[in-house]
Amino acid sequence: MTPADLIAALHAPRLPEGFTALGWDDLLAAAGLGLVLAALVLALLGPILRPRPRRLRPAERIAATAALPPADRLLALARLLQDLGGQLPDDQRAALYAGLPGDPARIEALILQAGRR
Repeated sequence: MTPADLIAALHAPRLPEGFTALGWDDLLAAAGLGLVLAALVLALLGPILRPRPRRLRPAERIAATAALPPADRLLALARLLQDLGGQLPDDQRAALYAGLPGDPARIEALILQAGRR
């Protein structure tokens, strides 16, 4: 027996003709399933595709501290220097703990130097 004879010997489908034909409701269900899958993929890839904020350069971060009061500015500059891996000089550290304004220009130079590394 050949494959063509086997296929000819099979019984006809027992489903009604409406189930074997492609209708508008089948297409609508497929479109809905596609939308659900697209939403799932977007939910999974959303955090990866979100734009990241640009990191400020050290000079921009120094400029952002200019409007602060002197003692707060010294603290902000010290934190920035620490973030860049630099060390605050001992006299500036003493001014920071005493609440004195210190020398911001000297710390800014250290920040810019540490930012180049």
